[in-house]
Amino acid sequence: MKKLNSRGQTIVESLVALGLISFIGLIFFGGLVQLRKTTSDSLLDSATDRQIADIAENIKAGVQKYQVNFNLDKAALETLLKPENLPMVWDVGVVAEKGQCDRCQGTYGYVIQPFDKYRGLYMVTLRLSHKSWLPHETYRDYNFIVSAK
Repeated sequence: MKKLNSRGQTIVESLVALGLISFIGLIFFGGLVQLRKTTSDSLLDSATDRQIADIAENIKAGVQKYQVNFNLDKAALETLLKPENLPMVWDVGVVAEKGQCDRCQGTYGYVIQPFDKYRGLYMVTLRLSHKSWLPHETYRDYNFIVSAK
């Protein structure tokens, strides 16, 4: 007659199993945190691209309706486009004037100048800033050319 082994698990086996389950749980939780951060970064990048495209299209559609800055040197341009002086605020899905959106973490503004040597063309310098870009970058500049129709 065979004797059945009726022993249970030892405390060491239980601790090893608990340690493995905890380790797998930590890896899973860390992956979820990283996934949320990646998703939030992707949303912000998408909103940034959409914001740039919207501003560019609005200016292109009627550049003659905007104020053009003639004879603007580099120092004056930098003064106008200081991040704290930018007149508009934005965030994912939101655009407003400064002071009208408390949750908006980004600001933007632009300057339109005549493009040297080519009559009817204008250089637009667009500056965007966002708090989530800090400390790596304070702002991002985008330049594009539009024509007066």
